[in-house]
Amino acid sequence: MNEANHNAEAIEADAAQWLAREDGDGWHADLQAERDAWLRDDVRHRVAYLRLRAAWQRADAMAGQAIERPASRRPLARFSRWRMAAGLLLACGLGAFLAPDVGWQQGQRYATGTGENRTIALADGSRLMLNTATRLRTAPDGGRHVWLDSGEAYFDIAHDPSRPFVVEAGTSRVTVLGTRFTVRRDGERTRVLVEQGRVQVDERDASVVLTPNQEARSAAGHIARAEHSQVQTEQRLAWREGRIVFDQITLGEAIAEFNRYNDRKLVITDPEAASLRIGGSFAPSNIDGFVRLLEQGFGLQAERGTSQIVISR
Repeated sequence: MNEANHNAEAIEADAAQWLAREDGDGWHADLQAERDAWLRDDVRHRVAYLRLRAAWQRADAMAGQAIERPASRRPLARFSRWRMAAGLLLACGLGAFLAPDVGWQQGQRYATGTGENRTIALADGSRLMLNTATRLRTAPDGGRHVWLDSGEAYFDIAHDPSRPFVVEAGTSRVTVLGTRFTVRRDGERTRVLVEQGRVQVDERDASVVLTPNQEARSAAGHIARAEHSQVQTEQRLAWREGRIVFDQITLGEAIAEFNRYNDRKLVITDPEAASLRIGGSFAPSNIDGFVRLLEQGFGLQAERGTSQIVISR
């Protein structure tokens, strides 16, 4: 057995043990916190746990339709039952069950191209708006659980105290009951901005609760919180109306934001020019208009090519 298969079996065994504990009489809050930490520790843990739980739920449903067995047969112990389900998963192919996307095969996948927006209505009444170059997955069966693989999305979540809504973005987890907020993911860096309500952001061992006009930036197990004015929050959400708003940010930052929305990229070669400050409201697709502003308003030069525009002094 190679190391990958050995690790996979160990993960399945751990998942089976957690499910057996949940099914027992001694389950308590400390165990739940320990289980949640184990789930957050590695995406493979979550995949194994969800797949094993789903497999046993299907097995329970099938058992209700099975032919009655002799009463003398002893029932399997809880942990043995979970280990049996884990064994069935392993027998069906480790590679398939431990691939990051397989746990959500029956859910929906949504994507936007560069410069596109898209609105999604979920079964629970929640509404999502995807920004440029975004990939997102939803849980099967209308579950209140989504995975933001890349890009940015605005969430308007239907209130349901009994079913928290969860957004997974890299190593960050966002949990809400009903609120409006955005999540932006750039690789393993995640930003969460709350417009209304309260949001909990978990990043490995760190956790913060955000209220309106607060933002969390998380990466590598750490979370930094920032306060914004209502006007600043509205500016950051202006992409929903087809605008991007700059409030005296550097030209380098503005160019990076424009590049999110366009296949034809802006490149700036002069560090001094990149540090210039700029403000205003722009249509993200109007890259030519933005370049003309840099030429006429800042005295910069632009060398236009088919795939990029180079900005210099």
